[in-house]
Amino acid sequence: MPSRAANTEVRSARRPGVHAVGMTGAVLGLVSLVALPFATFRSSRIQTGDDLSALASLGPWWLGAIAAVWVALVVLSLGNDRREAASAARGLLGAVAPLGTLMLSAVAAERLLADGPEFARVSIGMGAWACMIAGYMVVLASRRELADRRALAAVLGALAPVGIVVLLASGTLANLGMLKEYASQSERFWAEVGAHVLFAAVSMAIAIVAGVSLGVLAFRRPPLKRPVFAVVSVFQTIPGLAMVGLLFAPLSWLGANVALFERLGVGGLGWAPVILALTLYALLAVVRNTYAGLEGVPPATVDAALGMGMTEWQVMRRVRIPLAMPALLGGVRTSTVQTVGNATLGAFVAAGTLGLFVFGGLSQQASDLIMLASLAIVAMALLADGALRAAQRLLLPARTSAEGTCDR
Repeated sequence: MPSRAANTEVRSARRPGVHAVGMTGAVLGLVSLVALPFATFRSSRIQTGDDLSALASLGPWWLGAIAAVWVALVVLSLGNDRREAASAARGLLGAVAPLGTLMLSAVAAERLLADGPEFARVSIGMGAWACMIAGYMVVLASRRELADRRALAAVLGALAPVGIVVLLASGTLANLGMLKEYASQSERFWAEVGAHVLFAAVSMAIAIVAGVSLGVLAFRRPPLKRPVFAVVSVFQTIPGLAMVGLLFAPLSWLGANVALFERLGVGGLGWAPVILALTLYALLAVVRNTYAGLEGVPPATVDAALGMGMTEWQVMRRVRIPLAMPALLGGVRTSTVQTVGNATLGAFVAAGTLGLFVFGGLSQQASDLIMLASLAIVAMALLADGALRAAQRLLLPARTSAEGTCDR
């Protein structure tokens, strides 16, 4: 088998042709910059607004500056060079592109608002969003190519997020429509973020306990496997609104007729349907991955444990579950990201969450409010996924990677 050094050398070699990801990202960025609207100007927050090109929004000098970044990326991608310096340079340009685009969106907002009415808003246009996505796509490709240089890959991956935080903290983006929405509702925004996180966390805690138990039960009692998987799979087929609708009648009855549930505030509206619905949606991935992880434990390892005198329970607790942990944690990650997104259901049952901003923005046609809440939900999902990945690497045995392969 080829050594790790040999694999690294192969990955680092200069290959024929162009760098596909770099060239695709650069062309997509240039085309988006030229052909799609860079900003949208509205005379008020709920107006449809006028789409403006990058030239009309920024003027020729700023347009030339950001275009130069994409042209430089085109030049770097003409050769399919996978050496560290070339990958790092592409990743750096990829990180500069979204940051520069975001800064120039703020410049465009300042220019356009200077002569606009008092309640005018400037939103980031479709072209600017496409540029930012294209740039970060190049960053992700560079990170993969620099897998053997973890520190450098981590720095490249962190440049854009850290830069965005700095821009937000410095007030550079204050003139953008999203930030104006935030400024007018900041207190309520953070209250709903707290509710969103709380509902997702409590639901996942319940889903992990129940899902792992059901996975173990299905593994230990093969006749129960099909019923268990059938039940948890059915929950995934029920749309979110239909789920909270189906839960309304039984939870209302329990709240009205059972003293304990009444004291806890259980009812058809409020926290109870949100927690229950999110838990039911989160079960499938946890149960499926728990079962798959237990089934993947080598029989020879189990036989060795039994030969040492362990009981079945000891084998489960000290051998099977630890070895199944990579798959199990993978299911928890999948369910957590899904739950963060599904928590918007709280808006439909008077429980709050960021869904209030999303659906409120849709009803008011306030696109900045929708984007503010949607980006916050995406950021929460990415943070949760990143935290769980880090936890996997810390908790798993050194011989097993976060993906469950024996490459460490």
